[in-house]
Amino acid sequence: MKNFQHFESFDPLEAKTEAATEVKLKALKNSIKGILTSYIGWYDPFSETIQNAMDAVDKRAEKENGSYEPKIWITIDIKENRLIVTDNGIGLDESQFKSFLAPFFSFKSKKNRGHKGVGATYLAYGFNHIQLCTKTESFTAVGKMLGAKDWVEDESPSSRSEVTNDMAGPLDPHFIDAVDTGVSICIHFDKHTFPKDLNWVGMNEASAWLKVLRLKTALGAIKPTSGLNIVLNVIDKQGKLTQDKIENPTYLRIHDISPTKSICYKEIQKKKDDLYKKEKNTDDLPSNYKNRLVIYGEWDIEALLSLDRWNLTDEEQELLKNHKPYVYCAYVWSVNYWKEFHKDIKYRISSKILYGGIQLAANNMPQGETVTIPLNKNINRQNNAHVLVHFDNYTPDLGRKNYQKELIELAQKIASKLVDILFKYHKCLKPTMGGRNRDELFREQRIDEWKKEMEEHEKNNPLQLINENFFIPTKKVSITSFPSREQDVIALFNQMIAGGVIRGIQIMATNERSDYDGLYRILIDRNELHIYDPKLNPIGVLEENIENFDSNNQLPFRSGPKVLEYKFSLDGLIENIETGIKNSKNINLVVVWETGEEWKKNYRIFTTLHEDCLEYRKYHGVTHIMRNIDTHEEAMDLIVLKELIEYLNNPTETQKAQFAKYEEDE
Repeated sequence: MKNFQHFESFDPLEAKTEAATEVKLKALKNSIKGILTSYIGWYDPFSETIQNAMDAVDKRAEKENGSYEPKIWITIDIKENRLIVTDNGIGLDESQFKSFLAPFFSFKSKKNRGHKGVGATYLAYGFNHIQLCTKTESFTAVGKMLGAKDWVEDESPSSRSEVTNDMAGPLDPHFIDAVDTGVSICIHFDKHTFPKDLNWVGMNEASAWLKVLRLKTALGAIKPTSGLNIVLNVIDKQGKLTQDKIENPTYLRIHDISPTKSICYKEIQKKKDDLYKKEKNTDDLPSNYKNRLVIYGEWDIEALLSLDRWNLTDEEQELLKNHKPYVYCAYVWSVNYWKEFHKDIKYRISSKILYGGIQLAANNMPQGETVTIPLNKNINRQNNAHVLVHFDNYTPDLGRKNYQKELIELAQKIASKLVDILFKYHKCLKPTMGGRNRDELFREQRIDEWKKEMEEHEKNNPLQLINENFFIPTKKVSITSFPSREQDVIALFNQMIAGGVIRGIQIMATNERSDYDGLYRILIDRNELHIYDPKLNPIGVLEENIENFDSNNQLPFRSGPKVLEYKFSLDGLIENIETGIKNSKNINLVVVWETGEEWKKNYRIFTTLHEDCLEYRKYHGVTHIMRNIDTHEEAMDLIVLKELIEYLNNPTETQKAQFAKYEEDE
C-alpha cells in the first residue's frame, strides 16, 4: 500500500512472552479476562481511546515545545456502530506498535493519564474488531485484529488472534490527510461487546455527546492541555453528520451548562459584606442575585485547610497534603435540574449521566462512578449537589474504578462540608414553591394515586397478629440511646406505637419511591386507651374533644389516608419546603427528634404537652401543632419525640419548659 509499510503478522502477546504452551496460554487468557472484568462502564472504550490520544499529544507538545498544534479527531459513528479516535501526537514506532496491546506493558510515565499497561489490552481483547494505525518518522502502518473478544471467551486453547495488515487503509480520512505523526484507533461494537449499540443512549448530535464526554472521559480535564483542539463528529443512524469543536477541553462544570443563571457563592458573600458595611439588611440582595439555578464554588488545598470549624484528623491532614485535592462544588435549585439536562441532550430517561453526588478524579480526568454525599441531616439535600474532587499523585486500580477507602471517605467529608457552605446561600436560587404549578399538581396527583393504591392494598392484604402473649409491656423502651439520624427516629417512633405509648395512629405504608415518607390513619375512640388522664394516659385526648364524633355516631373514628414525614430535626423539613422539595400543604404529620430553630421564621408552634394546652391535641400522641405565622392556618401536626419522652419521664418540669419555649414569647 502506498505510503504505508508492510509488516509481518504478529501476535501482540509475544511481547509479553514467547511461550506457546497450553498452560501458559491459559494463564495469559486468564490475565486478560481479569483486565476485562475491571472495565464494566458504558463509557470505558471512549475513556481509554481518548486518554491515550491526549497523552500522545501531551508528549509531543512537551518534546517539541514550539509551533506544534495538538489536535484530536473523535468520530462516533452510530450508523456503523463504531468509535474512531485519531491524534497528531508522537505516534508508535515499530516496537511500540507491536507491544502496545500486550497486557501490563506500558511505555508511559506516571505523569500520563494511563500508565498501568491495561487500557490498550482492554481495547484489543474487549472487542472483536480493532484497527490500529500509526505514523512516525521511521514507521507507518495500518493493522487490524479480529475476533479477539470471542477468543478470550472461548475456553478452548484455540489459536490466538493476530494483528494483520489492513489493506483497506485507515478508516479515518483525517489520519491520511491531516496527521504527520500520530495514532488512529477504531473500535467496532457488536452483540458480544459492552456497549453493544451506540444508539442505546439516545443521543445523536455532536453537541450532546461532547457534554457527556467532558463528564466521563479525559476530555473532562481538570487542568486543560494548552492549545489542544478537539473535533467531534457524530454520524447518526440515518447517516446524518453533526460536528462540534472545543479548545482546551475541561470537565463540564455545572455552571457552564447554565452560565447566565449561575452565580459563585463568593460573589454573593461579597455583596452581603457590602450591605453590612452600609448597615443594610444582608438578606436584601438585588434582584440580579436571585432566581439563579446554580450556586457554585472552587477550592484548592489552601482554601480547604483554611475552612472554619473544620475538624480534620492527623491522617486526613496528611492525605490532603499528599494528594492536594482540587474541589468544585455546585448546588442546584432542584433535582429537576438533572432531569432537564438529560432531556436537553436527549439522553435515555432510564439512565443517568449527571446527578447529585461526588465525582472522583485523578490523573487529570474524572474516573469511577459517582459517590454519595453523606449528610447527617437534611439528607434530600445531597441530591441537589454535584461535587468534583481531584486527587494529585494518585492512580486508581485496574479499570480506573477503585479508589483507596481513605480517599473516598475524605472526599465525602469535604463534600459534606462544602454543601453546607453553599446551602447558606440557597435563598438566591430560583424559588420552587408558591402557586399550583404543573409540577405541584402532578405531585398531588401522585399522592392521591398512592393513597388509593394503599387503600386497595390494605383491603386485599389485611395484617393481623393477635396473641395474648405478645405486646406485653416491659415498661421501658428497648432503644438504648438518643437518635442521631432520621432512621433512628423512624425506629423509635414505630417502637412507641407498637409499645402502646402512642395509640392514635395506624401506619398504612412507607414509600421510598414517592415525594413523602409514608401514609397513616388517625384513630379516635371514647375509651381508656384514648381519653386523657394525667397519670394513666398523659398524651390522650380530652373527652370533650371527642364529643363531636360521639354525637354524630362516628366512634370509633378512623380517618382516610394521610401523609407522614420523618426528619431528625424539623430544620430539615423547613429547608425542604423552602427549596421546593416538599410542600407543606401535602403533609399532615411530621415525626422528629427535635424542632431546631428554622421554624421560627415562618411558623408558630403550639404545644399540647401542658395541662393548659390540651385542647390542641386532636388525637392520641400528638405533641405539637404548627401554624403559619401569616395566615394563622394549621400547617401540620407534630410528634417531637425528644420532648415527648421528657414529658413522660418528668411531666412537671417539662410543662414549665414547654410553656417557656412555645408560649411565653408570644
